[in-house]
Amino acid sequence: MSSKIASIQDVKEGAVTKVQHNGKSYVLTKVGADYYAVENRCPHLGLPLAGGRVQDGTITCPFHGSRFDICTGANLDWVNGVLGVKTPKWTHKLIGLGQQPAPVTSHKLTVEGDALKLE
Repeated sequence: MSSKIASIQDVKEGAVTKVQHNGKSYVLTKVGADYYAVENRCPHLGLPLAGGRVQDGTITCPFHGSRFDICTGANLDWVNGVLGVKTPKWTHKLIGLGQQPAPVTSHKLTVEGDALKLE
């Protein structure tokens, strides 16, 4: 059973809308004609993605630069900076603190009228 998470008017392409739903935090965005919810938690250190940049169907962690595909949750680039400042490639494993690249949880939202619903 799906339940309303937001209204389509609340979610814009290229922007992040942060919501709480059933005890979890999500960031919502629009990619093309579709709407997505991504868990508001970077798998690196559990920091929020809500302050991240959305561009070309990806979201970038504002803390360590990890980049994720919004539609699939796939990790596209793992821990490549600190607080938005790119770092040399040799430092990426050091900043990663030994953690392996991991995806984020992503959900395609269903549109019913003006309601966005999470499955």
